[in-house]
Amino acid sequence: MFFNRFFKPLFAASVILGAGLTVQPALAQLSQSSSSSSCLSSFSSGQGQSSSSSYGAGCYGTVQQDILNGIVSGIVTDIRDQLHRRLSSPTTTAASLRFAGEASDEVAARNFFAAQGVNDPFNALAYAKVYTKAPPPAAAPQWIYGANLVGSGDEASGFNTQISVAVATGAFDITKIGIFTTNDALTFVGTGSGSWAHAFSPGIVQWNSTTPAGSGTIAYLNGAWSADLTVLASGTDYSVVAPFIAPANNSIVSVTGNGQYRFDFPYSVFVEPTGGVTYTSVYTSGFGTWAADYTELHAGARAGTEVKWMGFTIEPTVSASIFRIVDNSFSATAAGGILPAIPNPAFGFRGSGKITVLWTQNFSSFLEGHICGVDGIKSAPIPTLALLQSSGALQTTGAQAGVRYTW
Repeated sequence: MFFNRFFKPLFAASVILGAGLTVQPALAQLSQSSSSSSCLSSFSSGQGQSSSSSYGAGCYGTVQQDILNGIVSGIVTDIRDQLHRRLSSPTTTAASLRFAGEASDEVAARNFFAAQGVNDPFNALAYAKVYTKAPPPAAAPQWIYGANLVGSGDEASGFNTQISVAVATGAFDITKIGIFTTNDALTFVGTGSGSWAHAFSPGIVQWNSTTPAGSGTIAYLNGAWSADLTVLASGTDYSVVAPFIAPANNSIVSVTGNGQYRFDFPYSVFVEPTGGVTYTSVYTSGFGTWAADYTELHAGARAGTEVKWMGFTIEPTVSASIFRIVDNSFSATAAGGILPAIPNPAFGFRGSGKITVLWTQNFSSFLEGHICGVDGIKSAPIPTLALLQSSGALQTTGAQAGVRYTW
């Protein structure tokens, strides 16, 4: 129990950060799109224990957490793209043109104007006011600050259940350029969110809920490599409209790490593979008693380009990833009635399409559509998932919109 609650998340975080500092990527979400799923909760006979599909595959608690993680991931991705634009430099430098008649060192060794008694070349043209050289360019900022506002709406369906989720998120980030080299950057991101949901299962249950949440992210970028680590905490309170199954209030903490490497191609096209892990721990209300934990592995890629339109920069991108919960444990005494206590171990996918508009160097906006799905369980890895073997495929669709300003 001690290992599950404390050692595993710390171990995952240390592995992620260690890999990032060693090879200069590390693990972070970050380019995954937000996703969610529907929820079913039924009580096993004589135990009062919740048997429910979860994480992107059926339980509301992790539906919220998945959406929130996706929003944070999108914010971190926007920051990473902005830093890449500012820090990237051409891979080749054209050689300077020279006169063929004389060697450059011979020309440089002579001072033709001094030989004629002219101190400045422009004096020879009899200018009344002489400008000898252009003013030096402004130094690149070493600190960058950003503010974000994101709204998200999702509709999940599956196994005779419908869930509508709306989320509003505000974020603030600080970036320091030049940590180990002049071409790397370290970013800290803090977010605060409010989430509202309504679930309906004909003849079974109908409820509303609210979920406040907060997160902290540390992200590192060095050239094409990037990494980030996010800790997200949320708490859900339910109000049952048609009680048949009364969900229990709960709290969730997740730790997500991802690493990326960006390949840039001609015509501003890029491909960015990504991979990472999410560790989730579920508690009773107010982070009281530990109820369950599970670990998800995910991998995918993001691709995009950049075009100019009416003086603005347009950046369309697409992303896709697969995920699966590979390890989980739960408390038989504390998990009763908590919807996200038992996850769905089936394979799932996430996909999104996004258009970002850079109105100015400091202001941008985006619109994103996304989808998430989880296959039905073919075999239950643990006896408590036996009721889920008959579950069908689950799917969520949604959209996000947001703005970002930096200074």
